[in-house]
Amino acid sequence: MKRFLQRVRAFDRHHPLWWDLTVAVAVTLIAVIANSPKDLVGASLVAVVAVGVMLRRRKPVPALITVVSTVVLGVIVAGLTGFGGAWLYLTVWVMLFNVGLRLGTRRIWAFGGVILLVSVAAYVDPVNGFSAELLERVRSSLGVAAMAAASYLGGVQIDSRRQALITHRKEAAREAVIAERSRIAHEMHDIIGHNLSVITSLATGGSVAVRNSPPDAEHAFDAIGEISRSSVREVRRILAVLRYDQSPEGAPLTPQPGLGDIAALVDTVRAAGVSVALDRSGVLESVPAGRQLVAYRIVQESLTNVLRHAGTQARVGITISRDNAELTVLVDNTGASSPSAPRDRAAEPGHGILGMRERAEAYGGSVEAHATRVGWRVTARIPDDRAGNR
Repeated sequence: MKRFLQRVRAFDRHHPLWWDLTVAVAVTLIAVIANSPKDLVGASLVAVVAVGVMLRRRKPVPALITVVSTVVLGVIVAGLTGFGGAWLYLTVWVMLFNVGLRLGTRRIWAFGGVILLVSVAAYVDPVNGFSAELLERVRSSLGVAAMAAASYLGGVQIDSRRQALITHRKEAAREAVIAERSRIAHEMHDIIGHNLSVITSLATGGSVAVRNSPPDAEHAFDAIGEISRSSVREVRRILAVLRYDQSPEGAPLTPQPGLGDIAALVDTVRAAGVSVALDRSGVLESVPAGRQLVAYRIVQESLTNVLRHAGTQARVGITISRDNAELTVLVDNTGASSPSAPRDRAAEPGHGILGMRERAEAYGGSVEAHATRVGWRVTARIPDDRAGNR
């Protein structure tokens, strides 16, 4: 049945005119079979109704008025001449369903009047072939009115569901745009914030070395140039990736940084004068790409905070381990915190720490960042959701 409905919809999309003609012919045939017109006037009324059914989607209200007027005219003709026409109430139900589907509850009072008018028509002429007794007239009138109301309300119901679906899709699209902007902001914060902090440290050291050690100054400025070019490349790559990739596991279009890139990240911080020790343990190669990116960004943000708040005199220890399908990242800053970095920062985390937590929580993990007796510590735990399948 589902496949049949899909084929009908496909035929309607590709051949709307032929579909309208098919519906009009089918409804007219049912009306004629139920009660054949006895004269030329009755046949003419059937033809007018068929045209109205064909125009139901292009001109729903005029088509409905045409069909209802034809039904009323048929009742008048039957009362005056005694000749019965075709059974046209099915066409009225089809038209009411159509206007409910296309107009919803707009002009509901007018369509209520149409239903009342049709019920009166069914009472005056209780469907050809029925007796003219009062009980039969009432039954005919109530039956036609009930089916007319049900047809209209059925169309309204489908229209309401369709509008709700459209609204839901628009809201989902809006939320996707907001999420994408937030994602871009996180990536830009991580990339630009880290590299600018490294460049600042190198520039500060280079300006001093110009007077005391020109070769060291030249090395510092070369490093600044390389980091700047690397930043431009990363920003372009991230923008391209975020534009096309919506998957939570990272983009397949361009390789995202992972655990294997942390060593190069550490080298850039060491070039700025910070002492960094990196220790890795466990099977890290099989960590999913998305989780590797989270770990990389957490290390990057932690090192950026070290450069901002502790300076080049800090000593940093980074431990990355994997045990029981859980990836753990520990970054310890054993240098003195600057006055601009209060020791109760965990109570009011900045955007960097919030970003780290959001990244980890997206994969069911957590991030703890707090001051220690000698500095600052960031601990991230990122579980592997494939562990239960092993």
